Amino acid sequence: MRAIERTTLTKDFNWGKQVTNLQIDITSFCNARCGACIRNKNGDEVKEELILEHFDMEVWERLASEDTRGWVIGDLTLNGNWGDPMMHPKLVQMLNIWTRYHPESSLYLHTNGSMRSEKFWNDMAKACRRFTNHLVVFSVDGMKDTHAIYRRYTEFDKIIANIKAFTKYGGRANVMMTLFEHNKHQIKEVEAVAKECRVLYFTMRHSHGDNLLVELPENSYRIFANYDVEEHQTRFEHQFEDFEDYRMSDNRDSDVYLDMTDALKDARDENGSVCPWYNDRQVQIDPWGKVWPCCHVSLYGTYIENADLTQEVDQSFLEARKMNNLKEFTLPQVLSNKWFSENLNDALNEGSWKKCREQCGVECGV
Repeated sequence: MRAIERTTLTKDFNWGKQVTNLQIDITSFCNARCGACIRNKNGDEVKEELILEHFDMEVWERLASEDTRGWVIGDLTLNGNWGDPMMHPKLVQMLNIWTRYHPESSLYLHTNGSMRSEKFWNDMAKACRRFTNHLVVFSVDGMKDTHAIYRRYTEFDKIIANIKAFTKYGGRANVMMTLFEHNKHQIKEVEAVAKECRVLYFTMRHSHGDNLLVELPENSYRIFANYDVEEHQTRFEHQFEDFEDYRMSDNRDSDVYLDMTDALKDARDENGSVCPWYNDRQVQIDPWGKVWPCCHVSLYGTYIENADLTQEVDQSFLEARKMNNLKEFTLPQVLSNKWFSENLNDALNEGSWKKCREQCGVECGV
């Protein structure tokens, strides 16, 4: 990694002077082989072109301490587009570094939850409690006989034990169930298990069987389940008597995580935009330290070939690709690049990406 010259955002950076929300994939490793995941082949072996790497700790320290100095980062989301965050060997250390510089942040993290020891989940809960607010979303897609049909190579009993260990030490958890034809009869059972685990939320989402990037056999286990998820969302009220210092503030308006397209319908601004970049000054950073406007562009820009936007994204992002790597540049330097500060705004407002801004995650098939 080359030496980086420190710079601050310039007046030419008309996007908003600072990032307010960060979504980061901190690893491309995962222990599961979920059928619809872009990192593997229909739930089988990992794609040869996927570079297996953990987010660089030197870059993380600089991102937290210098690149975002003076910025109020509202939400830090560690998502799983490329891998499961729990696979990063220094995850707890990363969280502690972040709250050292950004105690105002809220943490949202997604995991299959089927790895690590009870001690790790103890340490994880302690690290999460340093954030103003946090929520760890565990995927539980059925009971012991159905969960691993989709979440391949994960162990139901291990997941439940890990959720209990996390909540035992004060962690705030959400059990999320993805509905399929093979598990929709088990909703009440999974909800009962979630309550037993003392999670705060039990939520559901549809499987995106009609929007997958892979070819599926008819009547496969990924068929879209015909079920009204909004009628079956539960918030459990628990008292954490043993953790009186635990900050229970919840700044989310909703008690549930809705299906993506439903959430986006409610997220439109006065201009009809559903684009997180355009509305919320949010960026996506992949495991290799590259900065993107959103996770969809990150997928397009790496190796996913899909929909009409692919060629357009590749061509328009060609210039930005030359300097979107945090191993070589600071985040302010990346965002001060003309493509981010001018071209992207123009494209989202009136140019070739206007449709993307108005139909985020819907028409592009992701």
